[in-house]
Amino acid sequence: MAGLGGTAFGQAQTNAANVAGQPNNGAASEDSRLPDGTNYVSWEQPLKFSKTYYVDNNSSGADDNGPGTSAQPFKTINKAAQVLQPGERVVIASGTYRECVHPARGGTSPSQMISYEAAPGAKVFIKGSEILKGGWQKQTLSMRRFGPAAGQAPAPAPVTTWTHVLTSAMFPNAYQPFALASVAANWEWLDPRTVDMGPYFRRRGLVFVDGKPLEPVEQLNELASPHLQPAPVFTTPPVSRGGLPPRRRPGPLMQEVGGSPDARFFVENSGEAIHIRLPEGAPDDHLIEVTTREHAFAPTQGGLGFIRIKGISFQHAGNAYPFPQHGLVSTGGGNHWIIEGNNIEWANGPGLVIGSDGTGGFGRQSGVSQIVRGNTIRYCGVEGIGGMGTVDSVVEDNLIEWCGWADAERGWEAAGAKFHFGRNLLFRRNVVRHIRHANGIWLDSGDNNCRITGNVFADVLTVSAAVHMEMNLQQNQIDSNVIWNVRNAEPGTPGQRGCAGSGIFINATDSLNIAQNLIGRCDNSGIFAITRPDRARSGTDEKNNIYNNIFASCDKSAIVFLSQNNQADGNLYVSMPKEFLGFFKGDSKQWLDLPAWRKEHGWDKNGAMGEMQIDFDPDRLELTISSNQPFPKVATFDHVDADIFGKATGGTRAPGPIADPGSKHTWHVDPRKES
Repeated sequence: MAGLGGTAFGQAQTNAANVAGQPNNGAASEDSRLPDGTNYVSWEQPLKFSKTYYVDNNSSGADDNGPGTSAQPFKTINKAAQVLQPGERVVIASGTYRECVHPARGGTSPSQMISYEAAPGAKVFIKGSEILKGGWQKQTLSMRRFGPAAGQAPAPAPVTTWTHVLTSAMFPNAYQPFALASVAANWEWLDPRTVDMGPYFRRRGLVFVDGKPLEPVEQLNELASPHLQPAPVFTTPPVSRGGLPPRRRPGPLMQEVGGSPDARFFVENSGEAIHIRLPEGAPDDHLIEVTTREHAFAPTQGGLGFIRIKGISFQHAGNAYPFPQHGLVSTGGGNHWIIEGNNIEWANGPGLVIGSDGTGGFGRQSGVSQIVRGNTIRYCGVEGIGGMGTVDSVVEDNLIEWCGWADAERGWEAAGAKFHFGRNLLFRRNVVRHIRHANGIWLDSGDNNCRITGNVFADVLTVSAAVHMEMNLQQNQIDSNVIWNVRNAEPGTPGQRGCAGSGIFINATDSLNIAQNLIGRCDNSGIFAITRPDRARSGTDEKNNIYNNIFASCDKSAIVFLSQNNQADGNLYVSMPKEFLGFFKGDSKQWLDLPAWRKEHGWDKNGAMGEMQIDFDPDRLELTISSNQPFPKVATFDHVDADIFGKATGGTRAPGPIADPGSKHTWHVDPRKES
């Protein structure tokens, strides 16, 4: 696939001149086309390395003062990071490396890159954590200090907890995440009258026992509670406080992402000690890890270019919520990076940052021409991927899941992937699923000529939407995606400006093409639009085109428009409420069925209603369609003439992301391609 950044990279070899990658020189596929009609063209070239260094911390001969050869490897990756020159690479043996890698320099061109890569078949872990061994003090903790009052039930039985002092020697570079609040920089929009501040002032440090996270609690006696209470679910609109929305205390965070209900930790106010409750046994019976670093991979000098990271597992960062952008893995405002085939897991804030960031990365080329391909990015508290000013970049074939667990969505930076001021961005063939308290993807302000195509967004719990387009005035496109099961994270409340639980949020955005998607099982609307009179340089919800989509089983509506200066046609509506099409103008709200939608506004003249059953399983990535009637045929819109599998459709096709959805009952929809 020429021009796609798709490269079949070979395995690392001991021969330093080995060719590491060969671009596929076939014709560009349909999903390489940007909204302006031009094709994304990759800058990648075949790689040859003039020298290869080796790292193996399990080798008896490993020494950072040695030559870094296969016979005498370096002990740390960061040693290699200080000596690598353009056109050189380091090959890393299996092992756990508890360090932060700080590249001293980047490459100089596409053919003179610096590469950090796992050895063939190696399992390489770079962790921003340390093991706590010894020094644990056993304690007994009760729920009530003074016993039950008259008439109250007896207090729960005391539990055993363990305390460990955190000394300054444990934390490199004097960075102590247990002494720092998760928020950083300026968060003036967090109004304590309406927002529970607990998630934002929770400490940055994380604790893991045998690889599983402990639940953070805000009070010491919660370690002894028999049950941590989940967040309340509002089935009817709750009573407001003086006209303000109710405050909501977050419930357990970690149980859905591998934590145990009884495994918890509390941080003393000073940040100098932690108290933990284990599910069983004593600390010496377990591997206990605590985050001690802000990053696992980040340059100390901003703006480095032409760096590749391949095949490495990065884990455990006690980083802040964005802003600023401090990732578990960060490019430091770099450009022309290739990040492929890695696992990026367990960040308190962002997992991967590929644009301008808080590590001095605000240079002229920050975020230019990045390639993020074939990674697994999960268990990130706020963001999976953050990209400030990402230009001419491609994010493809990644799995992004279980992000947003910190329940800090009201800080308005939470998403599986979030981009600001992006230009010519291709976000394609990704699976984004099991997102909690975050958007699936969010293009926030000034994004231009960006395309979101051929992805799966499924099982998203949010006060916003699976796909959020905010204040983008130039042309962008969302096509050929599956968007399924989007739920309101705060039932009974409207969420972010009324859009909670919607498939696509058109937030004061113009010139957006939405075509050939399947959008279904949304608590709210398939597509929900608003204007923003409170913000300068915002759009007016005009010149948006909604063509050839399938809307299925949305609880309230399929489309909400605010202006007659929009277009909709060729859409198929399945299992919708009686009046499922909205036209809002000022305080007037008009709800219409399909015939009235056509008559009143001229929209969907070729649209149709369908009698069928549609469902999607986000774990198995299995789409099921049961229909006794043929799918309608519609004219191809804006050259979207290939389906989610890359199959050419011709000039007419069925609505939705599959070329011929009626040809079989069950579809395995995993759009990712192997590198």
